[in-house]
Amino acid sequence: MKKEYKLMLETSGTKYKTEGETMLEAMQAIPLAWNKLKAKGEITVMKGKLKYTHLFYLKPLRRILINKTTKIMWAKRLEILLEATK
Repeated sequence: MKKEYKLMLETSGTKYKTEGETMLEAMQAIPLAWNKLKAKGEITVMKGKLKYTHLFYLKPLRRILINKTTKIMWAKRLEILLEATK
């Protein structure tokens, strides 16, 4: 089955790419522990031809990686922002 959402996290010169059927699945697949995160990062989300990039500072980015509720909230928010790029 084809994954609908693609997500790329770029931080400290390293890129982490994930895919998922939902935005939340793609965010949960980020292979980086919150305590290994040492700098701000840029999350780029893609769905088909749509693309949206958001810069996160260290503290909010760590919160997204460690807290399930925050991750769900940002997954929905990124979906809305992605759709707004039309």
